[in-house]
Amino acid sequence: MRAVSWSLGLVAAALAACSWSQFDDLRNQTWAGATDKPDVKSSDYGVALQRGARAGDGGTLVVVGAAPPSLSALVYTARGSASLAQAAIALDTQYAIAAVDPQPIAIADPTSDDVSLIASSGVNTISVLTFATQVSLHQLIVQPSSVDAATYMQAPDRIDPPHAGEHPPVQPLVAAGDYVLGTFYTNPPNPQPRCQLTDAGVAISPRALGTVHAGAVDDVIAWGKTGMLYRYPADVFNGCATTQEPIGAVATGFAPGGGSQILALDATRVVLQGHHDVDEASFLQIYDAATLTAIGAAVTLPRLRTAAVLDAAGTKYVLAGYPTAVVGGEATGQVLVFLAAAAGLDATPALALSDAQPSANEAFGRAVAAMPFNGTDVIAVAAGDEIFVYFHAVLADGTTLYDETREGR
Repeated sequence: MRAVSWSLGLVAAALAACSWSQFDDLRNQTWAGATDKPDVKSSDYGVALQRGARAGDGGTLVVVGAAPPSLSALVYTARGSASLAQAAIALDTQYAIAAVDPQPIAIADPTSDDVSLIASSGVNTISVLTFATQVSLHQLIVQPSSVDAATYMQAPDRIDPPHAGEHPPVQPLVAAGDYVLGTFYTNPPNPQPRCQLTDAGVAISPRALGTVHAGAVDDVIAWGKTGMLYRYPADVFNGCATTQEPIGAVATGFAPGGGSQILALDATRVVLQGHHDVDEASFLQIYDAATLTAIGAAVTLPRLRTAAVLDAAGTKYVLAGYPTAVVGGEATGQVLVFLAAAAGLDATPALALSDAQPSANEAFGRAVAAMPFNGTDVIAVAAGDEIFVYFHAVLADGTTLYDETREGR
């Protein structure tokens, strides 16, 4: 039996993923199930997590591995036991993706169960691998071929003959170097749509992308490498006249590094999550998606690496992963849970999670996700070659974040 703890003082137990018959319900405690790496050849498992199915019994967690790179899905039954959905996808041999970034970009379609992994796949080529019940591949040709950011967006109607006026589905927009690229039309135009986002004629080089609803389409929110936050009209997806100037801009005071994110909090707000690899500085703050106005103060605790948004019966929380944080004298990592209040992020974490049996460099919190499970968002955390899913969570003040979610326990 593995143990998992609250670093704020409450202790929980994590059982082998398929042994729930021995579970004892301890009230007012936080419980997690720990799943070891399944039959996946990647020696570095869980470098990115993303939610799979949005509804139904149980849950699905999409997992990216490295060395060699892989894409797989853990399927959780309604009682909480986990299994590999199907054979892991070997990205190197099947899709020519020789390696993934240290923090791969995997994004979830807000309108379906699809998850897209965006990765370099050869000279001047980016592959977008969309994964649900089956895999589809789209390739983008761009110089350079680095992957800097991505988001799902509702693009405007097509402008290219003979498809002018066709309304495309929600689909990814990818930032690579100084450009953003629209992706997956049926019968894609040639050349592929791309646009250089600029500010007074200077390329902003996006390090994170998001969207804001603008009627029937989504405008684009871009966080540039200098720290400026911009809003651009939706026609960047269709390809613009070489460059596109912003319709709104604000300085955030933080220059984001690679792997930074813009996360949708709700219909009107986004969360900016940024970090620097060199000095481990980090930034977490809510912004109004339409006006780009900062809401509340930024949380700047160092070592933040990734984040996700959790919906707890309408109350929103930000899950923040600090995989190199020192806990109990070991650089083992932790996850902090921040309340996203109307006035901004609460600076005091509502909950802190860590492994009660930590090992050095475990990287607890290297990836986090909010996984729909039996109709409730639950916390999922990657650490080393283990995935922790919290089926019951209680905040530091003793109130329940969400109640026990597993059936027949």
